[in-house]
Amino acid sequence: MKTIMVDMDEVLCVGGHLGIVNKFLNTSYKVEDLTGYYTEDLLPKARLQEYYQFFKTENPYQYAEIIPDAREVLEKLSKKYQLYICTAYYSDVYDMEQSHCLIDKYKWLQQNFPFISPYQYVFINDKSLLNCDIKIDDRLSNLKGYGEQKYLFDSYHNQKISDGELEKEGVIRVSGWKELETILLKEA
Repeated sequence: MKTIMVDMDEVLCVGGHLGIVNKFLNTSYKVEDLTGYYTEDLLPKARLQEYYQFFKTENPYQYAEIIPDAREVLEKLSKKYQLYICTAYYSDVYDMEQSHCLIDKYKWLQQNFPFISPYQYVFINDKSLLNCDIKIDDRLSNLKGYGEQKYLFDSYHNQKISDGELEKEGVIRVSGWKELETILLKEA
């Protein structure tokens, strides 16, 4: 069986960190309001440290929504491929210990993707170390390293990456899980 590395944030779920920002600021921002990868860009710089302390008490995945078709397509793919959910749990942006994020991610995956074994979860920041046949991520930098096929999952923050840059990296942009289903189930 071929192996597939699937990222979690912005590939399986969206909105978790934005939910915390909205709670902190008492706002109602939507994903469409974001211009970059980090939701913290919505915060006034003077309140960042206060926000980071607030973040420590919150579970972003209580606000996370499953990306359309992710569950159904992954379940089909799990019958034809060896799937690995590969996700980071630490970010330099927070400059703090974030072990609760690992636990929160684990619980969210168990609840929403019970057909994927916890033995198939990989918590890692440098995904270039992973040796998978197929890589699916929303960040181009996470598609470095070995992979016969690499797919950039379309997201609000990667719109400015040109087709030329993707071609140079050997990466194909996909619009969502239905497109991936068509590509990957045809090949299996």
